[in-house]
Amino acid sequence: MYTVYYYTRGKRVPATKQLLCLILVSMGLADLLTTLVGITYFGAVEINPLFAGLTQTNLAAFSAIKLAATLLIGFLFYKAYQIEETQKASFRLEKRFLQSGYFLSLAALTVVVTNNILAAAAVL
Repeated sequence: MYTVYYYTRGKRVPATKQLLCLILVSMGLADLLTTLVGITYFGAVEINPLFAGLTQTNLAAFSAIKLAATLLIGFLFYKAYQIEETQKASFRLEKRFLQSGYFLSLAALTVVVTNNILAAAAVL
């Protein structure tokens, strides 16, 4: 099996790493979309205390902040994967930390999106 690479600014990054970042951003966007649909059409409330007040007063600001955070996290993982490719084998702990952070983030977003869908389905 071979790995497909692409080059960005002279650095070689596996295409699978780019795909992982796109999956993470897609899950963040699904979270945003299901949250907005739940709040707008089903009377759901945001349980995150940092965003709860904002969703009741200004959905556009909530959407902008949530979208910016999602894109920033995806970009940071993308850059971290770029750095990971240039490191030597002595950085195994950092690679494991990066991979663990990615999969924990993906698992948390999957739980949140699933919860949003189930909450909307319960109302129907």
